[in-house]
Amino acid sequence: MAGIDPPKNLLSLIRDFASEKSQGERRIVGLKKQIEELRSELEAANSELEEAKRLKETTEQELKGFEVELALNEASIQALEARIALIQDEVSNVGSEIEELKNKEATSRDEFICQMLEFNTKIRKFHETIASGSENKNIIGNATEGHKFVKEATEIASINIKDQFTHVVSQIADEEEEYLAEQNIQKQLQLELIDIERKVYLMDVITREAKALENLTRYPNQI
Repeated sequence: MAGIDPPKNLLSLIRDFASEKSQGERRIVGLKKQIEELRSELEAANSELEEAKRLKETTEQELKGFEVELALNEASIQALEARIALIQDEVSNVGSEIEELKNKEATSRDEFICQMLEFNTKIRKFHETIASGSENKNIIGNATEGHKFVKEATEIASINIKDQFTHVVSQIADEEEEYLAEQNIQKQLQLELIDIERKVYLMDVITREAKALENLTRYPNQI
């Protein structure tokens, strides 16, 4: 130390101090800048986090709404399926009644034809008896009365059978009309069921997408 010039030593110390001071100031400026950048990043991250939370809440509310609507649609489908099954049973019953009435109609027609044939046979025999040439007045009188009786009986039987036949035909027409109405209702319900099933499918797709979006919103929280 004795060989060193004191002024030069002092000057060197001053220079070193100034250099260290300058480096310290630059370091402080760099640290302040880094702090500002980190603060900006923190504010941006907090903003994204709040937005993610709001999005999550909105998604959860929409998801709950979708789930409620999906449950209601599923209940509607079950109710429609039960109603369609009931109508199908009614349609089947009406179809059976129509077949029964048609069989009854055929039976009545066959009975009518048989009775007409039987009456025609009796009338033919009666005419053959008259044509036998008997000249007895009592016989002729009895024959005339018998002919009148057979004619009246034939007309009465014919009217009764025709009335029965007409009634059966009317019943068949009514049953067929009811059958067609039930079929139309069944078709409408099936179309309605198809529409609801389509809506349920869309709701299910939306629900899955909403759940996927909800899962995505959880990543900022984990970070």
